[in-house]
Amino acid sequence: MPNIYCLPGLGADQRLFSKLQLNANLIPINYVEAKIDDTAGTYAVKLLDQIKEENPILMGVSLGGILAIEISKLIPVKKLILISTIKTKNELPPYFSLVDHLPFDISKTAAWFKNYGEWLKPFYNKISREEMDLFKSMLLKTPDEFINWGVNAVSHWKNETITTNYIHIHGTLDLVFPTKWVKDYTEVKGGSHFMVVDKASQLTPIINEELESLKEKSLS
Repeated sequence: MPNIYCLPGLGADQRLFSKLQLNANLIPINYVEAKIDDTAGTYAVKLLDQIKEENPILMGVSLGGILAIEISKLIPVKKLILISTIKTKNELPPYFSLVDHLPFDISKTAAWFKNYGEWLKPFYNKISREEMDLFKSMLLKTPDEFINWGVNAVSHWKNETITTNYIHIHGTLDLVFPTKWVKDYTEVKGGSHFMVVDKASQLTPIINEELESLKEKSLS
């Protein structure tokens, strides 16, 4: 089976991919410390030593999708599997530009998320109590400094193009990156920003079909 290097979203870890039943070995990319002046591009360089093969398959959710795209600018990548994310700065909702004008210090962002995580549930649609507990567990485990950095890095991402072979899977009810601004994606009806967990049964066949296509191409 092929290997897929997995990049989770902000405030998440490898457990985010636990419900996918893929015909592949899932290899987690562990996030390392980010410096305050790191961009998504400079941070992607710090992850390269965790990728142990040429032409890898990368799968990224949300921030992880952005980082996967940045990695694909640094090394040849066979396939990008992008989930609940954006591909260019043009798909970033306009309200992200407000991050520089918030009426509070951005360094308080992580504390707010962790203290009021339950208030974020509407952004993740009608997830179960078990799924909400998973979300909060991952969030609490993530260092505050990384959450603060990630919000800033996404808000200031400047990417304009994507040239690597990719599939972008996006939910119709994603409130973090609404489909109003996202282009060229495979639709999951009712999918929220957390659909890699609560719609895993719908994502699994889509991704497995992509993997089968890659296999056929390599044999032809």
